[in-house]
Amino acid sequence: MRKLLMMAFIGLALFSCSKKDKVDGNDEPPINPIPGLGETAGDIPGTAFVLPQGIVLEGAITGESLNPLCKEVGTGRFVDVYLILKNTASAAVNVTLPAGLTLKSVSGEDQNGILADSYDISIAQGTACIIKLNAYCANASKHPSSYTSRYTFGPICNAPAITYLLKLLKNKDLSKDEDHSAQGIIWMITDNTTASENSGTVWKLVKEQIALLPNK
Repeated sequence: MRKLLMMAFIGLALFSCSKKDKVDGNDEPPINPIPGLGETAGDIPGTAFVLPQGIVLEGAITGESLNPLCKEVGTGRFVDVYLILKNTASAAVNVTLPAGLTLKSVSGEDQNGILADSYDISIAQGTACIIKLNAYCANASKHPSSYTSRYTFGPICNAPAITYLLKLLKNKDLSKDEDHSAQGIIWMITDNTTASENSGTVWKLVKEQIALLPNK
């Protein structure tokens, strides 16, 4: 029900756009279809995510619950996955999961995931750390993750509209986003279907919604 309400809000917001609305001289980028996000086919644009030296991914990134957890990060709801990172180095290693990091569905039927914030995880020497990662959905029309879902690390998305959105969200405390409004905001970019000349109106609506989120 909450997802339906979010989608209804997005639909109403985007319906209010007018062809007269254009991005002005500020730093707002146009909102165009992004490969791998929304209903746009293709590979998500970005820079490859590489684990630090000494850290290896054991097994698959899965929607199936794994225990015992040593860390849970992320504030999304629809792409909840588990992964095991093992430290083979001779000392503790810090792993940074950056904002914009994507999770690519292996089947292509499940939603791809994206992180809206950056997270640091320290993994002790010789430790295999089970991590639960709560990512946001980047394809509203696809299936949420389930116990049968399998994922791989996607790139750190560098599409201009995503980069700008993450900049706007940077100082917001998404862990206190009790209404999960951030997911609807992300869909307004990933699943936007209006013409790019309407970007100014969409960004105005996005900024109005972000202003309601609690600050860090």
